[in-house]
Amino acid sequence: MPRRRGTHPVSDADALACPDTYARGVPYDRLERLRARTPVVWLDERIAGGPGSWAVLRYADVRHALAHPELFAAESGTAPHGTPGPTAGPPAGPATGPATGMIDMEPPAGALLARITADPADFAAEVAAELPGTLRNTLAGGLYALLRDPEQYARLRASRADDDLVDSAVEEMLRWWTPVMCVRRTVLRPTIMGGVPLLAGERVSLWLTAADHDDTVFPEPERFVPDRFRVGAGARPQLALGYGTHACLGAMLARLHLRALVTAVLERPGRLASAGDPVRLRSTVRQGFERLPVRWIA
Repeated sequence: MPRRRGTHPVSDADALACPDTYARGVPYDRLERLRARTPVVWLDERIAGGPGSWAVLRYADVRHALAHPELFAAESGTAPHGTPGPTAGPPAGPATGPATGMIDMEPPAGALLARITADPADFAAEVAAELPGTLRNTLAGGLYALLRDPEQYARLRASRADDDLVDSAVEEMLRWWTPVMCVRRTVLRPTIMGGVPLLAGERVSLWLTAADHDDTVFPEPERFVPDRFRVGAGARPQLALGYGTHACLGAMLARLHLRALVTAVLERPGRLASAGDPVRLRSTVRQGFERLPVRWIA
């Protein structure tokens, strides 16, 4: 899509469309700069082989779009969150394969944890290899949060009987990690977002990871704060798994699986430890690991 009059190439935006950027981690500094000055910005995306889209970066705007499928329709068969809108376009085919398979209602937390011993094991490629991709990335992100913050890990272990704290920590893991970084929508009728007029038929990318790190909503967003979502704390909902009545069933199941794994980790004698440098996915959509070496210290 050609750029409209008045819009200019933005180096930070160009970087967001490059998969290599994410091999080094989510560029939160770039997202923050963009959100502060151009909260809805055009992403060319030709470098990633895409048609381009308007990137929506603020929490309020992303939440609004998720909550209004009559304005922003999910593309049939491709959206990880939400249900397709009435005229979102032709079906993209069935969602099959390990990255999009059904999530088992019975969390295999015990079986997964049993595969982590004193010998190094790769959580992404060995321990959880058979799980659907989004679920695998969600669980890996939760474990990574614990590995990155030993102090909070120890605190959670000491307070593992506090169900409210554990539930809050699960929500915070989802916010802090945000396994699906962005979701695509199609504009169904003209509207305005972030001061930018959007035309029917244009594509928008809702950057969940930018919304969940919006410091006007979540103070010190880069910190993993297990208490953030405690009952009565007043935190607004994280958007990692969608929002509103059209959030997918997978959101509930992902929470169920993540809570089961976190609880199993906290209750098992000993502790989880890193066994090597992680290797992140090279993706503009999914946040996860190609390799996440871990081991268990008795």
